[in-house]
Amino acid sequence: MKIVTKISEIKEIISNFKKNKKEINLIPTMGNIHPGHLSLLSEANKFDGINIVSIFVNPAQFNDVDDFNNYPNTFEVDMELLSKTNCKIIFVPSKEAIYPEGIKSEKTVFKYRGILCDLFRLGHFDGVTTIVKILLDLIQPSKLFFGEKDFQQLKIIEQLIFQNNLKINLIKCPSIRDSNGMSLSSRYSTFSKDEKLKFEKCAKIINSNVLNMKKNFNLNIFQSIEKELRTFGISKIDYIEVRNEEDLNFSIINERSRLFIAFYINKVRVIDNFLLY
Repeated sequence: MKIVTKISEIKEIISNFKKNKKEINLIPTMGNIHPGHLSLLSEANKFDGINIVSIFVNPAQFNDVDDFNNYPNTFEVDMELLSKTNCKIIFVPSKEAIYPEGIKSEKTVFKYRGILCDLFRLGHFDGVTTIVKILLDLIQPSKLFFGEKDFQQLKIIEQLIFQNNLKINLIKCPSIRDSNGMSLSSRYSTFSKDEKLKFEKCAKIINSNVLNMKKNFNLNIFQSIEKELRTFGISKIDYIEVRNEEDLNFSIINERSRLFIAFYINKVRVIDNFLLY
């Protein structure tokens, strides 16, 4: 396993891979590696190619400075975890290397916008598509691996690849869920003991209602989730919506639909989505 920090070095490595007709599997992360990230590597192992993991906490996609500053940094633990996988290259560029002219982002993808997280995290997806395009141009993968936890992000990246006519296969990987039924997230490692207990209760409320919706789909059920969460003390809820997973339009049936949810436990934003079929 090789750790690369310089743009010039990663370009030379990629150039050599291309000369030798080696395919590349890219797994972009912001570090704080957990089983969800490792599942992406496991999925990558099913394909030919050299696995490259990037670790870069992208300031351009944070609309909250405190959120960026508080994002967990577990570099040494990350290296130990990745050393036990079939990861050949870890690309860990500096902020200055990625943004030599200063941090900036551009809105290039307009599809799947103006809904869900895009309404509440202004500029977030512009930052995401900016960094993903930078990484794709640098590393030139044949396959790109993303989890379904951030489902709107997944759809936007799919559109980014399509509209730039990139010959990249986007591999969509199912969310890895904790025993409480919620998708794993790096941010949850910052929960206090009390916040963890609150999160567990919220998980029970959400998952019991999702189970009911699968058995007997009724839009009144998902509306009751908000009521139960607010009764429990969750005051800041961004959205609880049922949408079709193909086009992200509102849905009134469970076929090809998911429940999308985003709320806060104190300062930690919880986002998830659940299959309803």
